[in-house]
Amino acid sequence: MPITLKLVTLSEILPIRQAVLRPGKTIEHCYFDMDQDKETLHLGLYENNNLAGIATLVKNQHPQLAKNAYQLRGMAVLKDFQKKQYGQKLLTKATDLAAEKNMDLLWMNARESALKFYQKSGFNILGNAFEIPEIGTHFVMYKHLTDEA
Repeated sequence: MPITLKLVTLSEILPIRQAVLRPGKTIEHCYFDMDQDKETLHLGLYENNNLAGIATLVKNQHPQLAKNAYQLRGMAVLKDFQKKQYGQKLLTKATDLAAEKNMDLLWMNARESALKFYQKSGFNILGNAFEIPEIGTHFVMYKHLTDEA
């Protein structure tokens, strides 16, 4: 089964955000700040030309870690495509894209259930857990992409 990773449009990723990250919510709940910023990148993973997974990179500094940074947002893989390492492929591609854009850091607000997944890829936890209303417990996680960060 051929796997393709490529940049996609916001409209292409919204249905997956809704299905995986905001089940039971309207599509309006699936938009994120800076989704339409010119420097935002939306990434899609396709299996046999079917969009199976998504991730968004938003140029957004982290006040404690780095000014020159991308924030990973809305990474998700449709249920029928999970357990195939597609999340890892998306994360690797997102990290590579951030490095290609000369970012010093990639960071995210990771769901508590995803901590081990990100830690296996070299991401570190910063600070304590916090709650995002109606979504759940999260932690800030980060990975330096350059030696200078």
